[in-house]
Amino acid sequence: MDNESQTPNYVCFDKDLCSGSRACLKGCPTLAIRIRQNKSCRLEGLCIGCGQCVRACPSGAVRAASSGLGALEEDQISVAMVSPILYAQFPGFMPKDVLLGLRRMGFHHTVDMSYFLEMFQYAAEEYIRRNRVSQESPWPLISPVCPVVVRLIAHRFPNLMSHVIPIMRPISLMAREVRDRIVAEYEASGKQVSLYYINPCPTKKESCSDIALGESRALERAIGINEIYAELSRQLEHAMSEDRPCFYQPRYEFEACATGNGPMWGMSGGEVADMNIEHTLAVSGLSETINYLEKIELGLFRDVEYMEFRVCPEGCLGGALTAIDKYLAKNAVQKMVKRLGLGKRLSPSYLRRLYDKGWFLPSTSPSKVLQLYTEKKKPLTLDQLKEIERLVRDIDGRDCAMCGASDCRTFAEDVVRGKVSLEECLLVRARDKDPYTAK
Repeated sequence: MDNESQTPNYVCFDKDLCSGSRACLKGCPTLAIRIRQNKSCRLEGLCIGCGQCVRACPSGAVRAASSGLGALEEDQISVAMVSPILYAQFPGFMPKDVLLGLRRMGFHHTVDMSYFLEMFQYAAEEYIRRNRVSQESPWPLISPVCPVVVRLIAHRFPNLMSHVIPIMRPISLMAREVRDRIVAEYEASGKQVSLYYINPCPTKKESCSDIALGESRALERAIGINEIYAELSRQLEHAMSEDRPCFYQPRYEFEACATGNGPMWGMSGGEVADMNIEHTLAVSGLSETINYLEKIELGLFRDVEYMEFRVCPEGCLGGALTAIDKYLAKNAVQKMVKRLGLGKRLSPSYLRRLYDKGWFLPSTSPSKVLQLYTEKKKPLTLDQLKEIERLVRDIDGRDCAMCGASDCRTFAEDVVRGKVSLEECLLVRARDKDPYTAK
């Protein structure tokens, strides 16, 4: 992949597959993608991992920057870090079946995020209750669960970072527990541990960046749900065809999904529906998320205490790396919740003690997040800004994207920054050749 950005990139481009359709340009919320020589895609700005380009590309030239599953090493302890969205990909099967299928694939431990979603929920509710008194954070508070939303806010709405609730995200809580209990135990006996984060979107292992593994030698890998779907499907079918059902006894409570609360979080509105907070709102989809963040920036929704944002349509079930239709997955979750029921596994008094000890506080401050995800461009001078405005007027185009940038203004900025020539614009070339089309 051609890449000039110094910021994290969550997608890769295969220029041999690229058809030059430019569909990826139009969907990128950070205007990060460029096309050169009509085919060579490259990132020249900040990628926030929303997956819009992966969805939009008609030729499959854009894919997530994943580690891939490969063959599980027999001499290593393989730990699957499971998002509940995985369960929704297999209608008719229960979470225990899916976790068992992962173990049949060779994973030694299957850690279910549902346990840590319950932890996060309590901490978020407690923070909201205390914020009613302290008014430490402005309303509405914004969920930090979707990492793409946090990056989007840092990039386009930095003034709203104070609205993001300062609680460790569920995946980070899970990573810390796995490090402290599973990884530490095996490394003490000299065994190598590999952690596999099974994701519905192109977030890579950076999803857990706010919980460091310290001196641990554990290997961290990120794989998409779509990368393990075929093999996991085969394992589930084999299990169903056996004369006797297979059972396994998990070593830790967080290796089992005991209630429907976790799977429900995969749907848009599932997070706030599971909270004991009255004034909440759930928004899904990238354009809708941007629209509502703009409204919050204007001072609206101050009567709302907590807002759940998911950039994927229908929530995480619509993630770019899922395997089945999001509405089929939603239907599967609804049936799963009905069968499992809703309930809690953890004691409120236990969680209250953890909260008072600061157990849920992230190590990454808002300023650090801004530093990581704010695009670092050389500031434009006043003369350069005037030149961009002049070029936009002179081009007078229709944001056709044939120049390889998403719109005329982005192209004009690239010209001023010296990245491309003005002759890359087809309209400009046509006017130069035909005096009758010149202004």
